[in-house]
Amino acid sequence: MRLHLTVIICILFAVSCTRSNQTSPQPNPNPGPTPDPQVPVTRVLPLLDSFKVYNLGPKEITFATGKMNYDGSGRLKDIYETTTDSAEDGSPLRPDTTDFTLIYNGVDSPPSAYINFEASLSAWAYHGFLNYDDQGRMSQDSGTNSQNSWLYKYQYNEGKIIQSSNNGTDSIIIVNNNVQLWKEFMIINSFSYSTYPNPFYQPALAKHIAPLMVYNAIDIFSRNLYSSSTSQFVNNDPYLVTNYSWTTNANGQVISGIGTDAKTGAILQYLWFTYR
Repeated sequence: MRLHLTVIICILFAVSCTRSNQTSPQPNPNPGPTPDPQVPVTRVLPLLDSFKVYNLGPKEITFATGKMNYDGSGRLKDIYETTTDSAEDGSPLRPDTTDFTLIYNGVDSPPSAYINFEASLSAWAYHGFLNYDDQGRMSQDSGTNSQNSWLYKYQYNEGKIIQSSNNGTDSIIIVNNNVQLWKEFMIINSFSYSTYPNPFYQPALAKHIAPLMVYNAIDIFSRNLYSSSTSQFVNNDPYLVTNYSWTTNANGQVISGIGTDAKTGAILQYLWFTYR
C-alpha cells in the first residue's frame, strides 16, 4: 500500500509542477449548465449456483456436490447436496443426500421454518420453527423429527452469539463481519480469513439466521473466505489445522480452492464454485 501511495503522490507532484509552469487558464464566460454529479453504480455479483467439495480423509474419500436454489426475490430457498463416499481401496460406502429448505411466509420476511432432510439417517426429516427478537434476529429454533425434538435459544452480546439448550451452552464469536469461532458440543472450530469474498454469503439473511446456518455447516454470515481453519476438542490441542489457497475469476469471485494439512502439507480438500 505504501508503494502505491508513493507512486500516486509522485505522479500528483509531477503534474502540479508541470501545471505551475503553464499560463493560468482564463474562466469560460459561458460555462453552460452544471452537469449532474455521477451516481456510484453498485455492482451486484451473481449468486452462488453450485459447489463441489472433494475430501481426502485418512480412511475414506468423499465427494459432495451442492445446488443452491433461490426464490423470485433472490432469497436462498434450498440447498440440495449429494455425497458419494468410498474407502481408500475404492469400495463404495454410504451414499448420502441432504436437502435443507427454508420456508417463508411473506415476501420481505425472514424464514419462519425449515426442513432438513437427511437420507443417511433413515430418511429422517427435521422440521424446525424459528422465532425472532425485536431486532429481527433469530431468538429460538425449535422442532421435531420422527425420533426426538429440540429447543435452542439464542442471545446476542457484542459480537458473540450464545446458543443454549438442555445439552449445555455453545457460542459463535464474530470479528470483522466474519465468524471467527464456533463451538458445538465438545468441538471448537476457529478460522482466520483471507480478503476473498465468501461464495455462501447471503447479506439479506445473514443478520436474521446466522447461527442456524453456521450450525448446519453453511456459513452465510461471513463476508470473506477463510485462509485457515482449526478444529479441536474442548481443552485439547488442535487435531487438525488446514490452510487454504483460492483462485478467482475475472469478477473476483472464488471459483476453486485447495485445503492442505498445515503439519504435513498433504492435500485434504479440493473445492469448486460456479455462479448464476
